[in-house]
Amino acid sequence: MLRSKSAIAIVLLAAVISAPLSAQQVKKKLYRWVDKQGKVHYDDALPPEAVDQARQEFNAKTGTETGAVARALTPEERAQQEAAAKVAAAASVTAEEQARNEQAMLTSYDTENDLRRAYNERLELLKQTLESTDVGLQSLHASLSASLAQAAESELEHRPVDAKRATEIRAMHAEVLKQQVFQANRKSELMSLDSEFQRMLNRYRELHNRAAAQAAGTLPAAPATAAAPANPP
Repeated sequence: MLRSKSAIAIVLLAAVISAPLSAQQVKKKLYRWVDKQGKVHYDDALPPEAVDQARQEFNAKTGTETGAVARALTPEERAQQEAAAKVAAAASVTAEEQARNEQAMLTSYDTENDLRRAYNERLELLKQTLESTDVGLQSLHASLSASLAQAAESELEHRPVDAKRATEIRAMHAEVLKQQVFQANRKSELMSLDSEFQRMLNRYRELHNRAAAQAAGTLPAAPATAAAPANPP
């Protein structure tokens, strides 16, 4: 009985001693890499200069490839990669936002006339603003011309221009310039809004027709692609 127990103990001890070796053999790798001079290397350990190189990894026992590691990126490449990821993420957010806006457009406007009416209200408001600005500019120009004429008469008569009048002339001139900039911006907005309406109308028709075709079963459901980066009114 004692001999039997001793034999079992010897077997268990041998198993414990050999277990780490077996695990080490399973994990043993063979590396293949190409150095900066183009020379191919095979080794079971990587030297420091090869750590950042692209390499293949093999099972040292079977010779089968177990994986591959790309070379480490340079700081410039990492920066480019991060910049590209940010651009892609921003584009994804923009596409998702546009898809929501287009869906809201379809939900908000049952017909083309509803969409046209909403844009016409914005267009008319801008046109009224421009008309009001034109009237104000005409009045400012008239006042400025009158003040300049009076100042010119004083100078022709060799009299100094009144300080108060000179201040008023400068203020009116500054206001004219300010209103001209305002007017130019509103005209630009008017042109942009008109172009936006045409794009959105075309997009509305495309989406509406697609939805109708899908409802009729003549067109498979598919995500709509963005055509015009503009928000519905």
